[in-house]
Amino acid sequence: MFCAISSRRLQLARVVPGTFGRAYESTLAAADTAAASSSPQLVTYPYFVHRTRFQSLPVYTDIKNGKTRKLTIVRRVEGDLEALRADMSKALSDSSIQIKKASQQLVIKGERSDEVRAWLTRSGF
Repeated sequence: MFCAISSRRLQLARVVPGTFGRAYESTLAAADTAAASSSPQLVTYPYFVHRTRFQSLPVYTDIKNGKTRKLTIVRRVEGDLEALRADMSKALSDSSIQIKKASQQLVIKGERSDEVRAWLTRSGF
């Protein structure tokens, strides 16, 4: 019985997806093409946001200055940070977004982690 459980655990471990490659392509099902055909549309971005090892989006909230300053941080970004900032500022209605080039991160003023996660999910990351 223990062997059956251990083999089942091994089988479940194989189902977990591996790490992402360096492809900057994402598939999106657009509303226009969904009605016409069921095939998803291939979208190419000049940047890529890698997921964590537990397959969650790397969006974090940082609280500073005695809980008075809240920041949203997007980590694990590869590629063109300026293009990501431009796309994200359109989606978040021109919020203040800074780029940390040394650590490849975006810092957004305010606690907007839910909005950023929703936008990244809609974009196919």
